[in-house]
Amino acid sequence: IAQNLYPKASIMQTGYEETTFADHSFDVAIGNVPFGDFGVNDPAYQKENFLIHDFFFAKTLDKVRSGGLILFVTSKGTMDKKNPQTRQYLAQRAELLGAVRLPVTAFQANAGAEVTSDILFLKKRDRIPDLMPEWVDLSESADGITMNRYFTEHPEMIVGKMELVSGPYGMESQCLPDTFSPFETQLQNALGQITGQFHEIEREEPEEEAETEILPADPDVKNYSYTL
Repeated sequence: IAQNLYPKASIMQTGYEETTFADHSFDVAIGNVPFGDFGVNDPAYQKENFLIHDFFFAKTLDKVRSGGLILFVTSKGTMDKKNPQTRQYLAQRAELLGAVRLPVTAFQANAGAEVTSDILFLKKRDRIPDLMPEWVDLSESADGITMNRYFTEHPEMIVGKMELVSGPYGMESQCLPDTFSPFETQLQNALGQITGQFHEIEREEPEEEAETEILPADPDVKNYSYTL
């Protein structure tokens, strides 16, 4: 659909691990990343042992230029997992402009999924910081629920209320909806708290645009081979 709507755009219909985007080539990346307890076979990130959602963050950070933005929807595991290794990796490479926690019902209507998720707003750094920011760590809320320090210090960024509920592996934290006001209103209020600056860079425009014919790849041809 995208290819037909934008025939001159470069549309890749493939797994993210097989894309060939150049590093430092995008201003902004926006997405709803897949998540699960499995990795992705991408040789460039094999040694990190990333789960699929963490892999999407790591690879995108390499593709976005310094000062560029990443706006991703991800599961709460990115911010709340006990092991801070992935957050340390991200914090070394990006500044957290803000985050919004969504209730389990946020995607129920259009995807049938009930999961606590976050919208993360990251800005790529041009150098590694001297100190790790606080959002790398976890802490306890006033109700005794363990979650990312960012949310314990900014409860206004939680669209709903964090509570402990019974899950398949025992008690787990979930963001339950707050029915006292419309979800859209609560979301807009939280998004309004996020601030940051985006600096556009000047690019040299070519004097004359060359006509480029884009041929779709033949799905029946094996990768890394030639065809006529």
